[in-house]
Amino acid sequence: MTPEPPPMLETIGVRFGYPARPSFLGPIDLSVDKGDCWAIVGPNGAGKSTLLRLIAGLCRPAIGRAIFEGNDLAQMTPRARAQAIAFVPQHPPTDFDLSVRDIVLMGRFPHRSMGLFESASDYRIADLALEVTETAAFADRPIATLSGGEAQRVHVAAALTQQPRLLLLDEPTASLDLQHQLAIFEILRRRACDTGLSVVVVTHDVNLASHFCSHVLLLHAGKPVAVGPPGEVLTPDILGRVYGVELELLASKGDSDNRWVVPVTISKEGRG
Repeated sequence: MTPEPPPMLETIGVRFGYPARPSFLGPIDLSVDKGDCWAIVGPNGAGKSTLLRLIAGLCRPAIGRAIFEGNDLAQMTPRARAQAIAFVPQHPPTDFDLSVRDIVLMGRFPHRSMGLFESASDYRIADLALEVTETAAFADRPIATLSGGEAQRVHVAAALTQQPRLLLLDEPTASLDLQHQLAIFEILRRRACDTGLSVVVVTHDVNLASHFCSHVLLLHAGKPVAVGPPGEVLTPDILGRVYGVELELLASKGDSDNRWVVPVTISKEGRG
């Protein structure tokens, strides 16, 4: 029998901390397969962004291992990581005089074989990413002239141009209007389903996580509270205990499977 391939990403007993909080995060055990779309959710200060940076290889666990396609992430060279893993930070810079196309083409840098010059293949890959993210219409505009939602889609396009096998995003819909929030998550889900791209996204929006993601990790104070399919993790009972808010599920009209978590009142625990 042919052995099953290893998970795209695996964390085994990962722990991390800071001088004032040496045991803050962990232990975290995750297994992300090809085509999975994971959401990491939790209150402010839960450790979501820290965990994402560990997965990206931007910092190393104090204890435990992060493994990418069977290889220790800490042993991969920066170039090898950049060819396989794309990371979109929470607030990508936009205050420079570069066009949208130039920003997107930066995603090809880890793969370039022609030094500082882009190849015809680089341009084809970038153009496809512009089309997928619906940013081709303003490809020649300076990124500084775009709205927040447009600029965020440009940075997602740059990450897709990198042709990663694992895409990591830290609150990609923060401060965006509803239309752009849905657009970003629809892009992520479509790429995961159509191309097998593995996605891990940090978000505060539990409803977006529920409707667009296949798996959810809920963190609180650096510790995993629940992990699994959205329907098992993002329940009013579990979320209510973590956030200190009374919640209920509401079904969309005529669709009992399309449910939304909404707050009712703040509990006494949440006021303290």
